[in-house]
Amino acid sequence: MKRYLFKRTLLLIPTLIGITLITYMVVRLAPGDYSTIKMGVQGNLKVGAVSSEIIEAERKLYGLDEPLFLGYFKWLYRASKLDFGKSRKDHRPVLERLKEALPITITLNIVAMFIIYIVSIPMGVVSAIKKDSFFDRASSLLLFILYSLPSFWIALLLLLYLGSGEYLNLFPLAGISSDWVKNPTFFQALGDKIWHLVLPVITLTYGGFAFLSRYTRANILEVVAHQYIVTAKAKGLSSKRVVVVHIFRNSLVSLVTLLASLLPGLFGGSVIVESIFSIPGIGFLGFEAIQSRDIPVVMAVMTISAVLTLVGILISDLMYAVVDPRIKLESKI
Repeated sequence: MKRYLFKRTLLLIPTLIGITLITYMVVRLAPGDYSTIKMGVQGNLKVGAVSSEIIEAERKLYGLDEPLFLGYFKWLYRASKLDFGKSRKDHRPVLERLKEALPITITLNIVAMFIIYIVSIPMGVVSAIKKDSFFDRASSLLLFILYSLPSFWIALLLLLYLGSGEYLNLFPLAGISSDWVKNPTFFQALGDKIWHLVLPVITLTYGGFAFLSRYTRANILEVVAHQYIVTAKAKGLSSKRVVVVHIFRNSLVSLVTLLASLLPGLFGGSVIVESIFSIPGIGFLGFEAIQSRDIPVVMAVMTISAVLTLVGILISDLMYAVVDPRIKLESKI
């Protein structure tokens, strides 16, 4: 296990370098420039000597006057020391902004992933055990309808009907805390944050129910067809024991595999959710940075997202040995 973990960790390094290199190239080569936008000029408009000097000075400050690959390797050297530079927008250290935004996004995504798994897996198991029943057909229809609805549209509907006050005023429109709460206790602060996160979490989770529950159902039905399940039933084991010990446990490998793809999907969805609900997380920070060509922030956000995704894939691989001891991880490399 230790040998496998060491090799897998080493493999993450070139993968991360490749991701950051492509990101850096895309951001550098994208049309438009924040320096000229900020100075009020764009394209072929003529600027004075003073404006040109200011623009060139800022480009030099952020290393944008250097060749593409030289600029990347200088950034990579600084990033290896967790020095992501300063934001071009407000000149605050990028690491400081990440420390503020990252816990919010991680909390939002962990809660969403927990709800998706805790609801979808039992629903998929029941649908497989009661195949072609009314519950199976009705839940499939409902979940696929939800899956087809765009997340931004659902978010706007939730805000309109549950938070705007035009219909109901049950939840706040934006943010993660209330400004009017003065010196709250721990439970008051926790309740206030939960109140603010209800609508964003609903927007993040409803689409995942259909995907994971149908995936679970398909895996359960595949396992049920195996001969050892028929043997277990013939030996007189209770239905509960057959489902929990034999059927569900042997379908866990596929569900663990899916865990690696759900995490990056949730991070991608959090960009839309955080932008609509004005949640100051990594997604909202990255969206603002892309709009303003804030290269230091864009690179930092993409690096953190890539690291979390690669770590999620590594954890998924390690969990194979936990759910199925027959799997020998060392033989994979």
